Amino acid sequence: MNIEKKQIAYNRVTRNSAIRYIVIHDTGNKSKGADADSHFRYFNGGNRNSSADFFVDDKTVLQVNDYTKCYTWHVGDGKGKYGITNQNSVGIEICVNADGNYDAAYLKAAELTKYLMKQLGIDASHVVRHYDASRKNCPASMSANNWALWEKFKQLIKEEIKMAECKFTDISGHYGEKQIREVFEMGIMNGVDETHFNPNEPVTRAQAAIIARNVVRYITGK
Repeated sequence: MNIEKKQIAYNRVTRNSAIRYIVIHDTGNKSKGADADSHFRYFNGGNRNSSADFFVDDKTVLQVNDYTKCYTWHVGDGKGKYGITNQNSVGIEICVNADGNYDAAYLKAAELTKYLMKQLGIDASHVVRHYDASRKNCPASMSANNWALWEKFKQLIKEEIKMAECKFTDISGHYGEKQIREVFEMGIMNGVDETHFNPNEPVTRAQAAIIARNVVRYITGK
């Protein structure tokens, strides 16, 4: 998968323990512009007494620490009470900025998690929430309805995740270009062929039914 890399200068310590857990967080920062690169700049700007290994937004997976050599400070509040520590884990932060697409960031985080599981030999039972390490309500963006989005996330990481690549040549500059790319990547709508979406073509009742079903499947996972 495509991972951008930048190295933070603070709040990282030489790793001497095996990585046993992948910990999922969200940034809690809903400000416009609070994307992955914005968080890199913040954590690289001084001692914040916290850090993470990855920041994920709707467009970018950004690695900000060489987790094979150093650990970051993302679950220290738990003080190891539940067996999950900074030393034995990797931390992924999902951006929740108001001007981003949370659904796309959520899927990218799931894709990254799958990648790390395979790379590090970690099974789904060792993919946990910040909550599991310290009882902090994090990732809060997944906590509603008895952690329904978290349960969906756990199902996603057990499946093959294929992020579709949008190759439409007829949507550039169209007022709906961003939304077309998003619904395609979510698996809600397809083009008429691999390179054409026909953005101004009307939708038939049959197509509307398919789209509605895909929306339900995307939300519920069923």
